[in-house]
Amino acid sequence: MNFRKVSIAALFLTASFTTVYAQQDTVKTEKKLEGVTIKGTTKKGAESNIINLQKRSVEVIERVGSVQLEKQGVGDVATAVTKATGTQKQEGSGQIFVRGLGDRYNSTTLNGMEIPSDNPEYKNIDLEIFTTSMIDYVALEKVYNPRFSGEFGGANVNIVSKEHTGRPYFKVGIGSSMNLQTFDRNDFKLQSGGPGFFGYKETTFIKGNPNAASAPYPFKTRWNFKDAYYPVNSAMSLEGGFTAGKFAVYAYTGFDNDYQYSDGQEGIYFADGTPNKKYNNVKRSTYSTNTTGLLNIDYKLNSNNRFKFTSNYIHSSEQDAKIFKGFSYDVSKDVIVNRGDNKLTDTWINQIFGNHKIGESWLAEWGVGYNYLNSKRPDRLQNTIDAETLQLIAGSAVSNHRYFDNLDDKTYLGHIYLTKTLNDKFKLMFGYDGSYKDRKFDQTTLGMNFADSSPVDPENIDAFINASNKHLFSYNVQRSNYGIKRNIQSGFANADINLSDRFVVQVGGRYDFINFDNLWSDILDTNKKNKTYNKFLPALNTKYIINDRNNLRLAASKTYTLPQPKELIPIAYYDVTTNVYGNPFVYPSDNYNVDLKWEFFPKSGEVFSVTAFGKYIQNPIARSTYSSASPSDMTFFNIANYGYIYGAEAEIRKDLYKWNNSKLYTFLNGTFMNSQQQLKTEEEIAKDNEGTKRAQFSGQTKEDMQGVADMLVNANLGYNYKWNSTNSLDFIVSYSRIGKNLFAIGTNNQGNFYELAKDILDLNLNISLKQVGIGLSGKNLINPHYKIEQKNSAGTFIHKDYTKGRQIGLSLSYKFPN
Repeated sequence: MNFRKVSIAALFLTASFTTVYAQQDTVKTEKKLEGVTIKGTTKKGAESNIINLQKRSVEVIERVGSVQLEKQGVGDVATAVTKATGTQKQEGSGQIFVRGLGDRYNSTTLNGMEIPSDNPEYKNIDLEIFTTSMIDYVALEKVYNPRFSGEFGGANVNIVSKEHTGRPYFKVGIGSSMNLQTFDRNDFKLQSGGPGFFGYKETTFIKGNPNAASAPYPFKTRWNFKDAYYPVNSAMSLEGGFTAGKFAVYAYTGFDNDYQYSDGQEGIYFADGTPNKKYNNVKRSTYSTNTTGLLNIDYKLNSNNRFKFTSNYIHSSEQDAKIFKGFSYDVSKDVIVNRGDNKLTDTWINQIFGNHKIGESWLAEWGVGYNYLNSKRPDRLQNTIDAETLQLIAGSAVSNHRYFDNLDDKTYLGHIYLTKTLNDKFKLMFGYDGSYKDRKFDQTTLGMNFADSSPVDPENIDAFINASNKHLFSYNVQRSNYGIKRNIQSGFANADINLSDRFVVQVGGRYDFINFDNLWSDILDTNKKNKTYNKFLPALNTKYIINDRNNLRLAASKTYTLPQPKELIPIAYYDVTTNVYGNPFVYPSDNYNVDLKWEFFPKSGEVFSVTAFGKYIQNPIARSTYSSASPSDMTFFNIANYGYIYGAEAEIRKDLYKWNNSKLYTFLNGTFMNSQQQLKTEEEIAKDNEGTKRAQFSGQTKEDMQGVADMLVNANLGYNYKWNSTNSLDFIVSYSRIGKNLFAIGTNNQGNFYELAKDILDLNLNISLKQVGIGLSGKNLINPHYKIEQKNSAGTFIHKDYTKGRQIGLSLSYKFPN
């Protein structure tokens, strides 16, 4: 590995800062009025500033600040978002559900600008790869405003990166943690050709026709798994900032890794309860890394003109070694499946913003951005072995194969917003947004066909599949690729009207022109489709100030949800227990949203709020099994004519009791939801899909909405002690409850899949001294089972069941004196 290249990339090609929204949130440090000095804080991530901004804003906003996250020991943005009201994280990924609506209904921005997904299966980037050390706060925008993208259903997650204020500093941090389910495993395995400790090593195969007589053995890496010694997590970081004249510079670079091991089970069943796959013994070993670099430059030309530059580079890797033992209906026998997978992702986000005051009443804001993402699986492998005879099974290219893929995603972005303040009663904002995305994906699968039926050692496959024995097997070569060009051009207008000193109405609308050019090619189909949509999206936000401590808000809007690339492209994504296919006949949903919220601010830094919300969705999209030869095949449909979600949220942030230099405080929230969708008939689904795919439900005409948990709760109890202005201690107990929810709809009486409820408990101790920070953490202390059940008339069966393990950690930081 080229360490020089890596260090330059991490230190200089990366960064992030705050967006045009954050530019308006600055709280001045000090203001003098007739000899009186009023002091505050410039930290946008401070809880008092977040609550104060929430109180003043015309729009409904919800934020989780860096100060709160540090106290809770939260290290990544995915976990940070789950601390907000009404959110849950989908296990096995960094994807977020907001008010029961998952990946396709949400969007992710950095400083207000779109960022790409690192996985062809998802619309949104895995939020676990963003470290909370480099952010000011995470904004969860659950109420639509016309300046947002019209593709808005659950929420927009806006990550606001840290910028430098105050005196110059330099900070060093190190940390280590231990998963009690992992650290002492002598059977923790990794793929021998994986990305390595730092996550940069990349392998590939020798291209060409491997079946040609003169072709070499195509694989450069081994089939065997290797032992991983001392699987203990580590973290290190450097950050600092300074001001030089009109420039403010902030920089961050960090590396962390994570080992996880679990014993579990996976399966999928026919309608009569007969197993299609039943793996009672599944061993999973996972190693992931994250290297992040960030550079943030703020240039203040004068009091009327300000510029910002952000460049953020993220390199992440993940490697898995999984061993499945159990029954497979495909071969009607017990099998051993070895599955190794690794993924490398490079994300480079670049943004430039300008903010200009023109005269007394005009404000111009603009931004341009370029995002590049490369994500690849450079060497996935699978072996399937007869558990009795120990012979390799070569029934299909999936049973024994090597898989290689590559995703390139380039996005060009731009916007310009103009705001005119006419008087104290009226403000008009109008603007333009443009986005052009060019995504290319290709994959190659080399399936193995064997001419020899000799038994093999499941832990030493290389003794049979190697260059010396290449005359004993041939290759089934499968290739597929797709390209997507997405063009969105938008215009919007928004007016803030002060009807009185207490009543503000914000009304506006947005027009989106959307064009998709999709093309694909694989062994089953080569085709292309052009899709164009025109959407007009009205929005209303109102705020009534009951008194100095109480606000009442009402919001209503129309938005839409587009099918995502994975859902549109009819290429298969194979896993051991399920296969997922895209569907080019899926079309957009229309969403109608309404929120009613009451806020009460007892005193500075405290809030109590209650929200009632509802969503009506026409033609909702959902994952489902369908009528096929295998019950493990899944695809996507506009599954229902309509669906609805309604619920209530409550949030409390309050100091409970103070004495001497101590205080006891809490921040907690809860969401209760209900949902239903009117399923389409078999004939309606067949008509939507021009007869290419069919789905017959199990007699029901109504069903829950996918991903809507009945209850979500976050409860935090904290103790704070301050020795003086620079030394303090925080101890926080954090509890979360995620209710049962529908994971996928089953067809042909196969039964639905439900993710069961789970409880999560974390403890975190932070000691902040003048220059030294000490952190102790205990995470996932209940260690719940992450379980998905398949339920039909024949009974209840386990689809997936595993635990993640308890984790304890220690972190240290030192801030060099100014």
